[in-house]
Amino acid sequence: MSPFFTVVIPTYNCADYLKRALNSVFSQTYQNFEVIVVDNSSTDHTEDVLNSVDDKRLTVIKVNNNGIIAHSRNKGIENAKGEWIAFMDSDDLWYQERLRIIVDN
Repeated sequence: MSPFFTVVIPTYNCADYLKRALNSVFSQTYQNFEVIVVDNSSTDHTEDVLNSVDDKRLTVIKVNNNGIIAHSRNKGIENAKGEWIAFMDSDDLWYQERLRIIVDN
């Protein structure tokens, strides 16, 4: 089954925030989604955080776009399989019902 949502998360050197952001996505009450993290050549422990996620719905794309966040978002969209795109910054947190509320309305 194809995911309903593709969650696109651009990141650069936000490993500690990214871990919390990913946890808030994977704990959603609505679970029909994929997550695409577009890493802009982070030099912190972002790769360790991403490698610690054991979920087949996570895809990681590495880019070097000189900080152009629109490029990272577009790269995520290009690889999306979901019907809808949801953007999330790597330092954001979502309420557990976020995707469920969107689907139900």
